[in-house]
Amino acid sequence: MIKAFTGFIAIWITVCYNLASAQVTDPSKPIRVFQVNTWAGYYAPMGNLSQRFDPGALVGLELSQQFKNGWKLGLSGGHYFGAEVLERDIMSNITTPGGDVITEAGIFEDYRLRSFGWALYGRIGKVFPIAGSNPNSGILIDLGVGVFQHKIWIETPTINSPQLMGDYKKGYDRLTNGLSVNPFIGYQYLSNNKLINFYAGVDFHNAWTQGRRTLNFNTGLPDNTPRIDQLLGFRAGWILPLYRRAEKELMFY
Repeated sequence: MIKAFTGFIAIWITVCYNLASAQVTDPSKPIRVFQVNTWAGYYAPMGNLSQRFDPGALVGLELSQQFKNGWKLGLSGGHYFGAEVLERDIMSNITTPGGDVITEAGIFEDYRLRSFGWALYGRIGKVFPIAGSNPNSGILIDLGVGVFQHKIWIETPTINSPQLMGDYKKGYDRLTNGLSVNPFIGYQYLSNNKLINFYAGVDFHNAWTQGRRTLNFNTGLPDNTPRIDQLLGFRAGWILPLYRRAEKELMFY
């Protein structure tokens, strides 16, 4: 999956770089520009996800091509983490009444439950030059369509709990994924001096998901109930615009 994603990014950069040929470098005019954006957001879970996690964060990378007419095409990916796990009974079949796991040595395992996930989207959007410093800044509305995945990361500091080693963990981690849409509305700013470039706004993820494990060990039942997992939050990103120098005019003497 990682190799495929890396390969796709390399192809996307090549295509966008070629599309950006012969553009001017004056950001005060409508231009075509390739953008590399790093972003972060804080989100409140909604729908079924609110029963599994507390609020958490997403950080990621976006590659996009903005055209002279304000339309944008891109690819974004993010890592979901930092949310407290609310489902504390996922290992009820192997824990004591107090919720402890006993190791082979007969002591309590200091295990931790964490949120872990990722999102990957193809994106289309448009910049409306309203209250902007130039035609390339303004209200940004875009939509991502792709995949959202999450699970409960079970961290075991020791290696003395065979019931939580290897594939046994998969019976408790609640791996879930599915189709997701990601509408965003905010503001994009590209400065005329090319030094300050950012965007920020309201971000929403709506995913139609399903558990992907054949069996949840604590219930003895398959994990295949359809879910609607949602995240609502605020996302902000720093934009690195890659301007290409205009081709020099040929001079004849």
